[in-house]
This record gives sequence, structure tokens and C-alpha cells, in this order.
Amino acid sequence: MFKYDIANIEKLLESFYKLTRIRLVMFDANFNKVAEYPSRDCEFCTLIKSDASAAAKCRESDRYTLSECSKSGKLYFHECHTGLAEIATPIHYGNIIIGYLMFGQVQRHKDKEKHWQEVKARCQDYDIDNSALKNAYLMRRYLNSEQILAASQILEACAGYLWLKRYVSLRENTLVQSIDDYLNSHLDSDLSVTALCEHFHIGRSKLYSIIKEVYGKGIEQLTRELRVTKAKELLLSTDMAVSNVAAAVGFGDYNYFIKVFKKEVGTTPARFKKAK
Repeated sequence: MFKYDIANIEKLLESFYKLTRIRLVMFDANFNKVAEYPSRDCEFCTLIKSDASAAAKCRESDRYTLSECSKSGKLYFHECHTGLAEIATPIHYGNIIIGYLMFGQVQRHKDKEKHWQEVKARCQDYDIDNSALKNAYLMRRYLNSEQILAASQILEACAGYLWLKRYVSLRENTLVQSIDDYLNSHLDSDLSVTALCEHFHIGRSKLYSIIKEVYGKGIEQLTRELRVTKAKELLLSTDMAVSNVAAAVGFGDYNYFIKVFKKEVGTTPARFKKAK
């Protein structure tokens, strides 16, 4: 479904590292590692992963971070099981997440000695030399909140650059690409399962499978979220009446639109528009 230009991806990751001195890893849409730079873990992580149970928790932590990033569709911050920070951002094609960039093991506590006590307590059950682990921990570079934010913004820029330069892309003429394009350009049309199956000449089970695999949610939830997102855009960028916005994004029932919008956004369309 996706194509990866590994050589150019690795060059971008290398540039990120040279600028920030932070190791960066790219994952595909299914959380499988695609590329990384540098090509090996830092000494702290290497020691942690020398213990089988700790290594399993590292994998679990990575998957949790990527999973939450997938759900939000935005930059996601998480503290791993050792007490260090990791940040992930999605790579988008339209509404499809086609991969992720993540950096981690960031030491964000200025008082390293004090925080080491917390890290040591978290790692006390692992079969790891405590002295070596402490030395590796103290070697971790401290980043304050502003530096982490700056690195995160560069991370998001890298994600956009990957798609812009087509270092990550959908294979041409895929059904997934056609479905995504159709959904985004026909929000005012019938997007029921029956209508989509008829339009793309596929069975319900195949449609369900594609939507679940690519978007991680059901078709009804997906179309509802797409319509509300478009409605927010129209409310903010045009002078359209709320009733016209509802119709433009496929809500024939005005009252139902108000209900759905308030549930998704937390306020009514009128109040959302007024607050712009």
C-alpha cells in the first residue's frame, strides 16, 4: 500500500540528529520500524533492553505512544516505563496516517541526581548493573520544555517534508487512495456503507477491513469526524449560516448536526462560529 524511499528518509533522519543530537526513528502505519538514525540505541536504552522483561516494556511503551498518536492524529507526548520522555508525530496523506516519526529517551529533569532515584526505582526489578545504568543515565542530554517543544516542531516539519518530497507515498491508483479522495470530496453525499460499496464495487467486509486498517475506526465514526472537521473549517473561514454549513457537510437534519457537532467539539456550531 505504501512506498518508502529509505535512502532519502535516512538522510532526513541524519539531518535531524545533526541539528538536535536526538535519535529519530520512523515507523510505518502498522508500527513497524522503517528507518532510524543513529542506527543503534543510546547506551542507556541498550542496557535497559539487555533485560528481556525491560525490553518487552520498551516495545509496549513504543506501541502505546504510536497508538495514542494514531488516535489523536497529532503530536503525542508520553513518559516511558523508565521515566524518560518520548514524542511521536503522524505522517499524513489526507486523513490517512501513513507512518510515524518518534524520538525518545529525553531527559527533561534538570536535577539529574534527584530524578535518577526515580529511574532507579522504576528499574529495580531488571537484571541490569546499577552502576553502569546510572552512568548511562547521567550521560543523557537534558532538554528543557522550550527545547523539547522546538524539537517537536521540527519533528512535525520533518513529517510534512517526508510527504511533500514523496519519500513516503501511497502506491499509485490504490483503492485506499480512491476511497480517501472520494470521502473528502463528497461529504455532502450519501456516504453510507451501502452507497460506498456500490460506488467502489466492493463487498461490505472489504470496505470494513480497509477502513479499519487504514483509519483505525469504523466508517460511521470516520465520516462523522470528517464532516465535523469540514464544518469547523467552514464556520471559521466563511460567513455561511449554520444551517447551510450543516447541509454542505451532509447533515440533512439540522438538529442532528447540532447534536453531533456539540458531542465532537464540546460546543454548539453557533458558539464555535462566534468565538472565532
